[in-house]
Amino acid sequence: MRLSRLAMLCLGALSLSACGSDKVTSPTLPPLATVRFINALSDTGAVDIRPVDQVEFSASANNLAYRAGTLYQPAEAGVRRFRIFLTSTDINVTSHVMAEPSVTLLANTRVTLLLTGTARTGNIALWVIDDASTPPPAGQIGVRLVNAAPGVVNGYVVNTVTTALPASPTFQDIASLIRSSYINRAMGAAAVRVTDAGSSAVTASGAGPNSPTTLPGEKPAAGVNSQGTVFSVYMFAPGAAGSANSTVVSPSLIWFVDRNPCDDPPVAACIQ
Repeated sequence: MRLSRLAMLCLGALSLSACGSDKVTSPTLPPLATVRFINALSDTGAVDIRPVDQVEFSASANNLAYRAGTLYQPAEAGVRRFRIFLTSTDINVTSHVMAEPSVTLLANTRVTLLLTGTARTGNIALWVIDDASTPPPAGQIGVRLVNAAPGVVNGYVVNTVTTALPASPTFQDIASLIRSSYINRAMGAAAVRVTDAGSSAVTASGAGPNSPTTLPGEKPAAGVNSQGTVFSVYMFAPGAAGSANSTVVSPSLIWFVDRNPCDDPPVAACIQ
């Protein structure tokens, strides 16, 4: 009995000693990219985009409607594989894989994965778009045009959606699945108007969003009236007839924020 009690005491002492030697360590993060998804499938409804190669450090999208985008998310760099599903509560629908594309994500990059193609033909892909941008000079914002629709277009950065087109386009001959370079302009009211290349007829116009009102001392959120903001303006086709997107009857321009003023220090009292 005495030997048994002595053994138990020794084991207890060893346990306490082991606990006392534990140290808190920081987890090691893998190389990461910053990723968002935008849905440019004009002939189907909302989709879910799921990583199927790993769970940790993976980006995804749920119920992503046509012309909508997610926030930026961290994702492990490397060759990543995703599956695309229609958003539904019907298991017979959600179990059908629309596509299973793979993309290469590079460490320390910020990218958009644009869902392109057509669901009806099964020709669906994720187009990797580099969203890297430098902060515009003080008092300015950055803008570029991304053509997610068929055809070749010219884009004009103007003050409002009714401003007459200038003599020369800001972005010229932007083909389908091509992005322009960023241009800088003074912060304030801004809009983009688009024509087919070689035409003066406006096919789509879109005004840039304003930043919300801020309190004294706060750094404003993204907006055309907020210096340091950088935008990509995406050109989308009308929704396909007979599809869930058929209510989108005209080409459209949607402004997405690539760089928030809060991305640059100082970030104290910054609206996210």
